[in-house]
Amino acid sequence: MVAGIIDSVNNTRFWEESIGEAFECVLTADAAGLPDCDIILVSEEYCSGSVGSVISSIRSSERLRRIPAAAVTADTSGENQEILLAMGFDDIIRLPLCGQLLLRRVRALNALPPREDSDSEVSFEKLLAMRDRDTGAFCVRSKDFANIFRFVMRILERTGRSAQMLVMSLSCDKSRSPASRHKVMHTLSEAVRLCLRRGDMASVCGDDSVMVLLIGADDDGGHLVASRIVSSFYSECDDGAFELSYDIKEVGSK
Repeated sequence: MVAGIIDSVNNTRFWEESIGEAFECVLTADAAGLPDCDIILVSEEYCSGSVGSVISSIRSSERLRRIPAAAVTADTSGENQEILLAMGFDDIIRLPLCGQLLLRRVRALNALPPREDSDSEVSFEKLLAMRDRDTGAFCVRSKDFANIFRFVMRILERTGRSAQMLVMSLSCDKSRSPASRHKVMHTLSEAVRLCLRRGDMASVCGDDSVMVLLIGADDDGGHLVASRIVSSFYSECDDGAFELSYDIKEVGSK
């Protein structure tokens, strides 16, 4: 059995000593380098703020998307686990773990059935029975955001209405570590989620920005939302090295 692992090659010995008796460990820097494998392990620390882009690349790959994948992290917060699961991971492995327990968790991951393609899960009956009870904004992956955005633009053009596109951008000096940038980016994504309404849509894009589509908002409403996000962010982030800015533009037809 083969474990495709996205992590620093400096950790090769750790993986081989932990799970090497059951898996051939192949370490690579990104999703493009993953081999044909039975499981995928992704180090959140190594990927830093790009972990969402990594799992998105895996799930959009014809070759890799059905392979069980776990995020490996030292972050023990339940909040982080929810975010990683929402990104598309099948399991979260929290370190440190002794080798015996780590191998047990990886074997459990390997025992999961292959992921079903989303297209095969859709049926007329399931759609009719669907109930969206989530509150707040609709948070999606960047790839899904682009597809949904195109569809919303068609509706706006057909109905002669408009919406506001809001981009929240985070910048910092080069002295901050990837781990600290990831932590602050998480703070920003939470501020966005808490400040939006049900029906708005948001997506974390890359390592430093969040895109938001404000349905039914005018320019004043868009700036009001942006101001709430900025205020919420700075109330939680006390690191002066980070600066939050935003750009807003009307989209669709009036």
